[in-house]
This record gives sequence, structure tokens and C-alpha cells, in this order.
Amino acid sequence: MNEPILRLDNLHTAFHTKAGEVQAVRGVSFDVAQGEIVGVVGESGCGKSVTAASILRVLPENAWHSEGKILFLGEDLLALSQSRMRAVRGRQISMIFQDPMTSLSPLMRIGRQIEEAILQSGDGVTRAQARERALEMLRRVHIPDPESRYNCYPHELSGGMRQRVMIAIALSCRPRLVIADEPTTALDVTIQKQILLLLKEMCREMNLSVLFITHDLGVVAELCDRVVVLYGGLVMEEGGVIEVFEEPAHPYTMGLLASVPRLTQEKAKRLTPIPGSPPDLLSPPAGCPFAARCRYARRICLKAMPEAQRLSPTHYGKCFLLDPGAPRDANPFADRRER
Repeated sequence: MNEPILRLDNLHTAFHTKAGEVQAVRGVSFDVAQGEIVGVVGESGCGKSVTAASILRVLPENAWHSEGKILFLGEDLLALSQSRMRAVRGRQISMIFQDPMTSLSPLMRIGRQIEEAILQSGDGVTRAQARERALEMLRRVHIPDPESRYNCYPHELSGGMRQRVMIAIALSCRPRLVIADEPTTALDVTIQKQILLLLKEMCREMNLSVLFITHDLGVVAELCDRVVVLYGGLVMEEGGVIEVFEEPAHPYTMGLLASVPRLTQEKAKRLTPIPGSPPDLLSPPAGCPFAARCRYARRICLKAMPEAQRLSPTHYGKCFLLDPGAPRDANPFADRRER
């Protein structure tokens, strides 16, 4: 594997609220290598988007990082000044947001919005050069008749076209890393497929690294090289897409996969939901955050967070089921589930 372009090391991100301190991210660590597409998956509230916002440092004022590092090309982003961080955003790290209609300005033509991103990059390009590069990006994201579309407003384009414009803006400054925060959620299935193929094509062509945030495991299987499974602000499992999907190590990953419909599944067979609700991050549990919902939980799961257990050079999971030295006491939730 190539050297990591991005490394998160024990990242903790919390929010001060009137109700108390919400510990949204509680020690997340993973790498993204050059040219690699890494998927980050999990339920809503697991810490995916907060992790992405922490990397770009675009969190609200009530957020803070109690410990950890975010190393990009060996430089800790959390230690940079605001002016230095502004030079990193867009130029070296860019982001594709979930809803292009709310991300694009309704008052500016799309060509002008791409131009502004290029002019703000600090490359010293003229407006004429920015226009040429913007038209080139529209062609590269396969927007038909780019000269005409250049002068359109966002509301004049379809959802798929708007997302292509967002990709063009994100890639216009030739960044090293792209963070895509559920960029296909608002699109129908056929347009999703087109956008995923386009993103994969552009990343391979430009040798970009991508951090792809989603709750859709099908998207991960289609696009990503590796997957990081988050739950309760922690990494539960990490590994190559094939090894995690074929041999999931953590019960939470197993639950996510069991809740996805399959073409080979019998029509009369129901999907298997994950019972219960995510943990309250105002007072997160001392042990594994998934213990209260886990059919395999033991008493030790309520008291301590297991260490990561390596299953292969690229695959690990955090679960006492994987630790041969962990006690095998009774499941404290067995009676409740039987009722």
C-alpha cells in the first residue's frame, strides 16, 4: 500500500450544549493512502460527518478537539492557523456535499461558481484562464453542451447535473484528497450509478484519494477499496471491502449487512433489523457502545472497550468475541430478548 496521505490518530471531537457535552467522536483512527478510496459507514449519529467536518475544520463554534491528531501529508491540521487552513481547503482537500441544491448559490451561474473556486485557489490564474479550466471540468464530468450549461443557474439543471457540477467544483483545483459526504443520497438509483462511475473514473484518472461517507453498503461495494465501520463515535471494524463484506468481524457490521436486501434472497423472507437505538453520546457507555443491541454481548462488554484484534494484515475488529483471552460469561440481555 502507498504511504498514507491522511492519518487520523485518536481523534476526539465533542460539542458543548445546554444539556452537556456530546462526545460525537471518541478516538477515531484510520489512514487513507494516495489514490485510495476509503468508505466510512454507519448509522446516523455514529460520527461520520463530524469526522469529515473535523478534517476540514468547518465545525460550529461549540465544537472542540480534546485530543488526537489529523495528519495530512505529515502536517497536523488541528495545529494550523486559520489562514493556513484556508489555503488547504479547496486547494489540497475539497468536499462534495450531500445536497447540491443547497450547496450551490441559486444567484450565480454554475460556470461562475466553478470560476470562483479556481480563482480562490491561489494559483495566480486569470479570469480567462479560470473560464477555460471551468469549461474543461464541465467536459470532464460529462455535462453535455458545456458552453451552454456554463451560463445556467442551478435550478435549471437536474439533480444529477447539479451533482456533476459539485464534482467539477471539488476537482477544479486538483486537490490531493476529496471528502464526499453522502453525495448520492438525494439522487435516484440510475443517477446514483452514473455519479459513482464518474467519481471513480475521475479519481483513477487524477490519482486522487477519496474519503467517501455513506450509510449505503451497496455504494461502498461499488466504489471503495477499504471500509471503516463507525458506531458510537468509535471504529468498530476496518478492512478491505471484500474481506469485511465476506467475513465481517464485528456484530454491528454483521447487523448492517443482514439489513440489506439481496437479489438471491427469497421474496417472503423479511430483512433482519438491528434492535434498539444508538447510545446517548451525552453519557456514552464505559464499554462497547453496541453491547446493549448485540445478541452476542457478555458482561465484560458493558464494562470495557475491547482492543483491536488483527484478523489479517489489513483487517481488524474491536470485539471480545475475537479475543481468545476474554471471559465467556452470560449475556446480560438474554432474558430481555427472550421476552
